[in-house]
Parts: sequence; C-alpha cells; structure tokens
Amino acid sequence: MTTLAMVLMTVAGACTVFALIIVFLPKDSQVRGRMRDLAGRWTIESDHRTVEKFVTFEQRSKLQRTLSQAGWYTVTPHQLVLRCVYFAAAAAVTGTVLLFALGLTSLVYVGLVAVVTVGAGQLPLSRLNGAVQKRKKAVTRALPDLLDMLASTVQAGLAFNAALAYSVPSVAGPLGDELRAVLSEIRVGRGRADALRAMAERVDQEDLKTTVRAIVQSERLGSNLAKVLEDLGDESRNRRLLRGEEIAARLPVLMVVPMALFMLPALFTMIFGAVLADYFK
Repeated sequence: MTTLAMVLMTVAGACTVFALIIVFLPKDSQVRGRMRDLAGRWTIESDHRTVEKFVTFEQRSKLQRTLSQAGWYTVTPHQLVLRCVYFAAAAAVTGTVLLFALGLTSLVYVGLVAVVTVGAGQLPLSRLNGAVQKRKKAVTRALPDLLDMLASTVQAGLAFNAALAYSVPSVAGPLGDELRAVLSEIRVGRGRADALRAMAERVDQEDLKTTVRAIVQSERLGSNLAKVLEDLGDESRNRRLLRGEEIAARLPVLMVVPMALFMLPALFTMIFGAVLADYFK
C-alpha cells in the first residue's frame, strides 16, 4: 500500500468520524453551540438556502410532521437533510479511498460503493421512522392505563384538568411528556380542547386521536365524562389485544422461510446422512 493511499485513508477516516460525531451531538450540546459560533450564522443560513433549493416546501412540511411524531422537536428538517448528506458523503469518500487503496476498479465494486452511499444517506431517515414507530407503540401501551386512571379520578369527583394533572406523574414515556405539554399549554391560557387536538396531531396515533375526539365531543354535548373515559379504556385495551392476536396469527406464515432455509436442510441431513454414508462407504 502506497504512502498516498495511507494518507487518503487516514484523512477519509478522520472526516467520517468527525461527521458522525457532529451528527449525533445533541442540539443543545455545548460543543455544538461552540462550533456553531465559530462557523458563523452565514454558514447555517447558506446551508438552509441550499437545502431549500433541492427539498420542496411540501417535502419539508411532511418531514416536520414526521419529526413531531418521533418527538424530535429540537431537530429541524434542514438539519435532518444535512445529516443524510453527511452520511452519504462520508460513505462515498471512504468507499472511494478504499477502492483506490486496494486497487479495485471493477464496476461491481463501484456499484457496491454506490449502494452503500445510498444506504448511508437513508440511515437518518430509517432511524427517524424507527423512532416514530417506537413512540406510537409506547403511546398505545400507556393509553389504556391512563384512561382507567382518568375515569377513576373523575368518578371520585375531580374535574378533568385536575384528574389529568393527578394522573400525569404516573404516566411514563412519550404519552406522559405530551400530557405535560398539554397541561403547560392549558396553564398559559390555551383552550383544553385545542391543546388536546394539538397533542393528537403531533403524535398522529389513531387510538389517541379517537380518544381526544371522544373527550372533546363528550364535553361539548355534556355527556357523562367518567363513563366515556371508562368505555374508551376498555375499547383501547381490546384493540391492543386484537393487535396482539393479529401478530400471533402472522407468525406461522413468517416462520415458513426460516424453516425452509435452516430447519429442513438440517432435518434432511439427519435423515439421509447416515444412509448416504453407508452407501458410499
């Protein structure tokens, strides 16, 4: 390996590690703030203008909704797009340097580097989608218990706002964070119905949307809120049970491919291996 190739590989590796560190730094990190101050506002604004040239307003709006669903409120669409660019550039530079260093000039290896580059660029988006799914599952698991507690406290005589404030400390995870935000918005003067609707839009989880619509409609029509909350809790728990049964019903189908690839060859080897060994002995 030549000296030039070793230098290029070292530089590429350092650039890759630097890009990964910058990408995974928290937004409110002191290191990120210091680097932003050193780079200057003109660099950030120019990056935003560059992103806006290639990403339409509709795409940025959709990306912002997805970020809200994932709970990444401190990350902007511009930052996420730049993360994708950083990952793709790091993979492209590293792969190109490795190809030159190892002397691999075949189109197969070039295509492999291109595939890895595209995959690296999609990695932040894949991580974002995974965070969205994980957050929605956490909300689905926590919602029935919250509704049961709200129904019990409302039946005990507390108003809905007081019941919500009493129940929130016992709710962990994303649902608890969203309910704390709702209570904060109510304290600063926002209407309860508007705050609940905003929470449902941010999370974009069907069970939570149904719950919010039922609560708002119950208050508007003057229905028995405790009974509505109790029915919502039972319905939410039944839906969660049905989802579990659907997943269990799909398992036999999903097991066909692993069985065909791993279990059947081993079974055939055990059955016919001894016969073939005796035959060719």
